[in-house]
Amino acid sequence: MARSSRGLPLRPTMVTGVIALILLASGAVGVSAYLSSRKVVSSLWHNFANEIAAYTTQRTLRFLEPARPAIALEQRLAFERKLDPDNHLAALEHFTAELIANPSFTWVSHGSVDGTYLAAYRKPGGEVEATIRQQDPSGRTRWRELTREANGRWKTLRDDMKTPYDPRTRPWYAAGQASEGGVWVEPFLFSSNQRPGFTYAARDRTPDGKLRGVWAIEFEVSYLSEFLATLQLGVTGRVYVVTQSGRVVGHPTGAVTSMENNQSVVARAEDHADPMLAGAWRELQKRGPDTKGFSFGPYLAMVASYPPDSGIDWRVIGVVPRDDFFGEARRQAIYAAIIGIVAALVAALIGALLTSRVSQAMGTISDEMDKVGRFEITDRKLSDEGSMVLEVNNMSAATDRMKSSLRSFGKYVPRELVQDLLLSGRDAVLGGEKLTITTLFSDIAGFTTLSESLEPDALVIALGEYFEKMSEAIREHQGTVDKYIGDAIMAFWGAPRPLEDHALFACRAALAMRDRLHLMQLEWAKQGRPNIAARIGVNTGLALVGNIGSPNRMNYTAMGDAVNLASRLEGLNKAYGTGICIGESTALLVRDKLVVRPIDFVAVKGKMHAVLVHELIGEVGQVEPASLKAIELHTQALALYRERRFTEAGARFLAVNATLKDGASQKLAERCREFAAQPPAPSWNGSYSMADK
Repeated sequence: MARSSRGLPLRPTMVTGVIALILLASGAVGVSAYLSSRKVVSSLWHNFANEIAAYTTQRTLRFLEPARPAIALEQRLAFERKLDPDNHLAALEHFTAELIANPSFTWVSHGSVDGTYLAAYRKPGGEVEATIRQQDPSGRTRWRELTREANGRWKTLRDDMKTPYDPRTRPWYAAGQASEGGVWVEPFLFSSNQRPGFTYAARDRTPDGKLRGVWAIEFEVSYLSEFLATLQLGVTGRVYVVTQSGRVVGHPTGAVTSMENNQSVVARAEDHADPMLAGAWRELQKRGPDTKGFSFGPYLAMVASYPPDSGIDWRVIGVVPRDDFFGEARRQAIYAAIIGIVAALVAALIGALLTSRVSQAMGTISDEMDKVGRFEITDRKLSDEGSMVLEVNNMSAATDRMKSSLRSFGKYVPRELVQDLLLSGRDAVLGGEKLTITTLFSDIAGFTTLSESLEPDALVIALGEYFEKMSEAIREHQGTVDKYIGDAIMAFWGAPRPLEDHALFACRAALAMRDRLHLMQLEWAKQGRPNIAARIGVNTGLALVGNIGSPNRMNYTAMGDAVNLASRLEGLNKAYGTGICIGESTALLVRDKLVVRPIDFVAVKGKMHAVLVHELIGEVGQVEPASLKAIELHTQALALYRERRFTEAGARFLAVNATLKDGASQKLAERCREFAAQPPAPSWNGSYSMADK
């Protein structure tokens, strides 16, 4: 590249520029700042208010979300006859375990149709106690309070008939009795301590379908108020949580109750003592339920509803005095205008503007050089931006030449490795270390047929598009692309830099590769181009990672049994009709956040011992309920299969196939049919040995 000759010498340019700019003065900076400040601050207010609302709803839902699966578990255990509310002590043990496992729960309870009430509850100090309240024929309530001793036995703290209580008269019982799948109940005061709270309740039926009572999980609203007190909305603004009917669920000062007829009740927003809340609620009633933001009197307000799928009909209301935002903005706008005019005059007198431009150009070059030192090579071409100064242009051209060379170098070796070498200043030498990493192998299905159907140039273009998108997904999830082996990709996580949760990053990269390939397939179909399908294998384990080869030519890679198993898992997709197979060690690390399906116990080619191969399905919360049910059914079928109950297992595999229409369940159903006709040898341990890769 030729040395750039554009621009003028630095010193004459500086002198000429200073003389010319002395004649120029501008107060436009201050004026424009004043005119635009209100628009900018208004935008900031709306963005900030929306962020506060989203954060509040997400925080609340995270606090409440364990209630749904807990109630669903109780219903399922009761249906399976593993949880019987008539067995009081056993039920209380289950409720106590749920309280311990879910710190957000205050009460876990069951109200029966005969008026019996069982509950475990958390006291203010954190201790867990239990209560049994039963109706006697005279209409009185036998009230017992119990605690669990260290030896596991229940100790009675109270046993009398002084306090009447019937769960059937409580709001949560009526709401839960009418709901099969669960319902959030309007806030009310707990009978035991008169503290405000809310309940998630669901109907309890016996296995034969008869109504037995209501399951309930209760929360105190004090946590929500404490959380709202931590939110900063302007200087004196506040954030509230209110039900659709106007009941106050959360208030930053804890003012969620009021007195009516000398009794404590859950406060209503319309007549609340807090003028900001009361005024905002009354104005909202005038404007309609779809209102998102408005002003009233000297205040600004925003409203956001909880997601409909949460089943919670609450609203987040943020209120802030107008001057908290716009008052300071007006003052700052005036200050900015004055300062801008003064600064423009001073700059014209001393030529600071030209100096600033030169300094800015040099700073840009310095920033790019700093990024190059970390091997963060951007596509920005400094030489195209140009400068009035010759020396600046020459430095920009030199920087671009260096970036181009390093960018080419980075296409041959992992970028992370080059970054480490540049930052450390050490030479690359032979050697490796044993690390626990996660390895991914991806291979194109039917590549031979594809290559025969395309001209060489078209094949290279198609592979280039495919490799680019797949590699992007790997790098975006912090993976290292090791090499391309024909039509295959090898990548790993956890090296050369340590990475926590590398198994999770690798699995999410595999899901991203699957999704991006699907989009590419749709585009290729529109263009009439041949389809490309791929299979992926992922495994976690100990591997030798480092520079392998000769002193003069080496490759940074990983090798070992765990790496080989990842390659074999990729091949298993063909046998089971799956897209992403992961090893047992990987599945154990990611199953809390990702949905996986245990496929089969397989001894891959070259291995004596079988591993439980899993199919990676998707993120938790993003998989259809029908698929989740089929996955659970597949797991049950696989257990029956290993117990040699082939007829039962085969029937369940067929049921799975009816939902998923996949090769894995069909293959296992066929195998069950064969084994049912001719059972395997007594030494059979439930695993399947693969004869090929």
